[in-house]
Amino acid sequence: MCELVLELEESFGIEIPDDQASDIVTVGDLYAFVLLATAGRTRNPEACLSARVFRSLRRHLLLHSSDSPSSIAGRLSPSTPLLQALPGSKRREAWERMADELLIRLPPLCRPRYVTFIGFALSLSTSTACYLTLGSSTFSTLVSAGCFVLTASLVFAATRPLATLPDASFDTLRGLTEQVLARNAAKLADRHDAFSHRDVWTILTLILSDQLGVDRNKITPNAHLIRDLGYE
Repeated sequence: MCELVLELEESFGIEIPDDQASDIVTVGDLYAFVLLATAGRTRNPEACLSARVFRSLRRHLLLHSSDSPSSIAGRLSPSTPLLQALPGSKRREAWERMADELLIRLPPLCRPRYVTFIGFALSLSTSTACYLTLGSSTFSTLVSAGCFVLTASLVFAATRPLATLPDASFDTLRGLTEQVLARNAAKLADRHDAFSHRDVWTILTLILSDQLGVDRNKITPNAHLIRDLGYE
């Protein structure tokens, strides 16, 4: 699964050579490799990178809130729902501005479920219409599959402005902080001059959970990447 390797390399700012990747069997092996590869950044063990990132996000939200900063400062805690911290009418605009101003990768916002359902139904109906029009043949099957992909792509592009909802993994400010950490570890470590062993483990488990679709509680140092976590 090259997506996992690419995400680890981009987030931590490292390279995982193929000959060394074959020796990484457990999560503990991967953790040890990342610690070694980031030895130049792993410093200031007393500092908490996640706390510094949270304060940076919180400060940005306060500056760009439609309410006065003093009136909402007390309401922005790690458990604050993102829907409450960012108003719906301006959420996508604020999301893109936050990524640009803080120079970070943010997790993508999601479309409402009904939009996804309508898009799938429209793509399926278009594909079915093509198949029925052309008749049963290999050619019609290929054309109908192409119609499905094309329609889905057009719907995806057309409904992009409607993607304003957070995924369950970052529906609070704590979740957003963790996702920002997982996507920008090396950059944030240099920016805040903080990157402890604890931060490395937190970010590593977040990336593994997102990429492999497993519960973070199952990600332990002894967990086998293939047998226990389904890495392929």
